[in-house]
Amino acid sequence: MRFKSSPWLHRYAILVALCALVAIATGAIVTSLVRPIGATPAASINPAFEFWHSIIGSAALVFMLGLVIGIRSQLGWIGFSAAVLGAALHQFAPILHAVLAQIFFGAVVGVALTTSASWKRGPEPIEDSWRPSLRSLALAIPAIVLLQTTLGASYRYRALGVIWHILNAMLVLLLILIVAVFLIRQFPQHPTLRPTAVAVAVITSIQVLLGFTTFLMLILFPETSLAVVISSVLHVSTGALTFGASVALALQIRFNAQGPPVTHRSVTAT
Repeated sequence: MRFKSSPWLHRYAILVALCALVAIATGAIVTSLVRPIGATPAASINPAFEFWHSIIGSAALVFMLGLVIGIRSQLGWIGFSAAVLGAALHQFAPILHAVLAQIFFGAVVGVALTTSASWKRGPEPIEDSWRPSLRSLALAIPAIVLLQTTLGASYRYRALGVIWHILNAMLVLLLILIVAVFLIRQFPQHPTLRPTAVAVAVITSIQVLLGFTTFLMLILFPETSLAVVISSVLHVSTGALTFGASVALALQIRFNAQGPPVTHRSVTAT
């Protein structure tokens, strides 16, 4: 059995993804509890929170190295590079650090998907007759979700106002729901596209709801209150899940969707 075909590689990829998600969640605790929204990067940081975030993040980086050695895929190298660069920029560019953490998580989700048993069975082809094509939208969805993450991190560090984050959230939700509803209605029996579309729609809807809940908590309570911290950590963590799910949907679409058949007309010479 080839190592790339081993089910243990898939399980290991899931472990790395879980570790990355915990690292993102602990990072959200740091920025929410000891460096609240609106604080400057020079604000005091509780060493205990920073310590555990660094430990879990370092563990995710080491685990990712093992995954890269095992699979040697482009997604793996993207995830590993994002993790290394994010760790290096932790103290100097916190917004970029947060965005790179999302890319790291999304890449690991992609590796977990491409090492799964369903992926190894091969595609279940569907006709891509949309304009714009589903394959094009597959690339647009994770891109716009990553933009949303960037806007959210920029708001947390007061680089931008919250209005851009809110407006883009509506655009993200609209695009994902349109694509997801189309896939669910048009391919209700598809073994991978339909469940992935449902998962992305549900996770994204929860994420938008958590975003508005966090904004409301910030209006009603102090920034370091328990209600704000919990909602903020859930919002950031679900944001990572949204990006990971969008990456999975993009890969599934590009794996299964095929262009409409080309018809050739014979030309008779006169």
